[in-house]
Amino acid sequence: MTTAEKIYHVLIGVAYGDALGMPTENMTGEQISERFGKVTEFLSAPPDGPINRSLPAGTVTDDTENTVFICRMLIDSQGQINRERFLKYLMQWLEEDPNSADVTGPSTKAAIEAIKAGTPIEQAGIYGTTNGAAMKIAPIGLVTSYQDIPDLVQKVAEICVPTHNTQIAIQGASVVAAAVNFLFSETEIDWDHFYDLIDDVITESARYGNQLPTPSIARRIAYGRHLADNDDEAEFLDELYHFLGTGLPTIETVPAAISLVYRNRGALKQSIEMAANIGGDTDTIAAICGAICGGYRFDLSTEKVAQLEQANTIDFGKLAEQLAEIVKDGGLAHVNESL
Repeated sequence: MTTAEKIYHVLIGVAYGDALGMPTENMTGEQISERFGKVTEFLSAPPDGPINRSLPAGTVTDDTENTVFICRMLIDSQGQINRERFLKYLMQWLEEDPNSADVTGPSTKAAIEAIKAGTPIEQAGIYGTTNGAAMKIAPIGLVTSYQDIPDLVQKVAEICVPTHNTQIAIQGASVVAAAVNFLFSETEIDWDHFYDLIDDVITESARYGNQLPTPSIARRIAYGRHLADNDDEAEFLDELYHFLGTGLPTIETVPAAISLVYRNRGALKQSIEMAANIGGDTDTIAAICGAICGGYRFDLSTEKVAQLEQANTIDFGKLAEQLAEIVKDGGLAHVNESL
């Protein structure tokens, strides 16, 4: 498998998780079960759902759109971080897309309004603790290496500055970027090594961002692994939702996604379906699961992928090819293309 094909799988993983979790976003697990049974197919946004929006089945939201903006920034700047370029894409989308207001998160909205009002970029996101950084960060994990943690974290922190310039958001996004790269790069996953990497990334990324009171993301992720080792799947999902949390804050979203990925040993479809049905911020958790698993165990049918691409106007294949050129010129030199 070529690097471009693997990158394509990661991008499709993000979009598939986003679209599958879109109709259940902000619903409880009980509400999802009562209304839909188990969500395994694309559904339109319910008109009487907790978020008042009209989105057809298979439509992606801000998780995918922001991921695409980072892709385009990296392509424009040959793999370098250019936060002004990212902001240009983000602000243009917010101004031109009528659906953007219904899907954009609170930290991003607040930061963009602050920047428009004259707040310096370095100050605009100092209270952004929600999951908007982690949800969009997958492309950074494609053009950096988990084997160079300081470089990976520095790039993550730089792109987080405008909207999520807090320690917890940068830690969560760094964990996701490293996890994306680890599963993208390895043919067999040593899960102890995976969790050791996460601990090292959390330690390195603690040096960045505004420090606000928060539980320990390292301890939350470790406890999520403990929950995922439960043989009883129903008990695992119940504890994940009711105790660890599956909501909007980074401190809930990222540990939940990592736990689901580990529970399913990197299988994309099962991880995403669990995320879409668990309740809470389902589309973001599912998108992160898709990002991490996409380069490792991509098990979506061609029919599912076709449905996704027909429902949206994003050319994922072209983005993947362009990112692959950047990787070839100086990013993931150790990607195994013989798979």
